[in-house]
Amino acid sequence: TLWAFTTLGLQPSEVLLAGLTARAVEVQGDFKPQAITTTLWAACFLSIHSPDVASRLTHALEPQITALTALASLDLQQQCQLHQFFVACEVDEAMRAGIPASILALKDTMGPACRAAFERQATQASASQQQVSKALRRMQLSVEEEARCPRSGYSLDMLVHHTPVLGQTDTGTTVGRGGGWAVEFDGPSHFLACGAPTGATLIKRHHLRLLGHALVSIPYWEWDSVGNGADDQDKYLWGKLQPATTTDFNKPPLSPT
Repeated sequence: TLWAFTTLGLQPSEVLLAGLTARAVEVQGDFKPQAITTTLWAACFLSIHSPDVASRLTHALEPQITALTALASLDLQQQCQLHQFFVACEVDEAMRAGIPASILALKDTMGPACRAAFERQATQASASQQQVSKALRRMQLSVEEEARCPRSGYSLDMLVHHTPVLGQTDTGTTVGRGGGWAVEFDGPSHFLACGAPTGATLIKRHHLRLLGHALVSIPYWEWDSVGNGADDQDKYLWGKLQPATTTDFNKPPLSPT
């Protein structure tokens, strides 16, 4: 299914993708809300390499999608999937170009509630992520933990700056700003057993890059192999940060969490 390929982060061949899309269109009359939101979420991933997939699916499912306005029928996961679809429509020009106007307009009515649901998802820094944050501060960098991207609602594990963070208080509370690196500590849940990133991880990375973030991924197994030595940690982290391009400082500021 489209959902399975997306979950595994696998891009099917064009022939297989065409067959899966055609099958989804054939059975769309039986789709319940869960199937609709899952299909739209899958389109976020599949459209990274095949933008026309979202166009084909949304045109075929247009009556069912526009009927989703009754938010009471959607659970938290479904609202989150819709939110990521709305984000994709905003930041991915190639994908947005083929989406019916009636579906793009749903963001005006459903977007705020879906984003609120998305931001309600609990986030908690692991011990390893806290080690990375501590190491970055030791390197004389400013770190905002669990910063919120204002355009997408994505939570960024660490927003790292060369200079002190605007609005920093004695208690460590910060008011964010643009610029620097968006550092994601990617734990085991971000990867398949083979070490490849999951579809959910790839969708988030794609959206953050389109939003202009200088994204740096720290895979858990790489960090584990670095050890506890400060010099080794500094060398590893600089090796990750230096190749990344700093984001545009004129972008809207990140809001505090």
